[in-house]
Amino acid sequence: MNLEQLENVTVYILESLRPGDKKTGENLRDALRQYWLDEKGKCFFCEYHVVPNKSSLLKQLQYIENQVEKENKIPILQLECHGCKQGIQLSSNEIINWSELFNSIRPINIVSHNLLYLNLSMCNGDAVISYIDPEHRASFRAVTGPLGEVYPDKLEELWVSFYKEYSSAIQLDCGFSKLAQRVGLIYYNQDFIFDVYYDLANKDPELFVHLRNREMAAMYKNEGPLAMNPEIYRKFAAKKQAEIKEKYKSHFCFEELDT
Repeated sequence: MNLEQLENVTVYILESLRPGDKKTGENLRDALRQYWLDEKGKCFFCEYHVVPNKSSLLKQLQYIENQVEKENKIPILQLECHGCKQGIQLSSNEIINWSELFNSIRPINIVSHNLLYLNLSMCNGDAVISYIDPEHRASFRAVTGPLGEVYPDKLEELWVSFYKEYSSAIQLDCGFSKLAQRVGLIYYNQDFIFDVYYDLANKDPELFVHLRNREMAAMYKNEGPLAMNPEIYRKFAAKKQAEIKEKYKSHFCFEELDT
């Protein structure tokens, strides 16, 4: 895939909002179409689909996988819905937890050769890093979204700014991370997410100690006095994390594609 060609980039906007909600996905589509006209086609293509329930969402994800594989597309998956700590909430009130969502979009990332970008237009999008399965491929190259709770008007403003900046960023080879920060969004790539789980003892020793102490406090509360003291437990946890990193990170992060 040629990252320099904008025509290969397709934004798939999947909207699942409640009756009466502002249709941020539809509005984003209209804004991108207008931008396309204003820039005389020097932009990326977008598709807009309403997915009212889980079965509809899964059907559209399968469609995207087929499109990416057959037409050599670089996919950006834009989810316009409600979010919670557990995952995403559809207009049917069904909740798709993070693990199920990741399992459903992983095939898209695989057929795109690790070029799927996931954009979460919802509250609590930062909760996306609350789940990771190191034994499988990463479900996306990177994820972008707002921090905490955010209102529809603000979401529209953020994403329109993001895509306008992004259209220029590809041509300027600007980093996605800096781009997201510039417009007020958070950005996590797959390496960062993996290391938060499995290399935190080296990346952020202070936070690692804090989290392990909190774990031990929870175990003490549930199980009573522990046989392992805090220092021994922290060394045990760090060793286990290092073993997982050594065994799985290269596969998770598609590192063989970089060789």
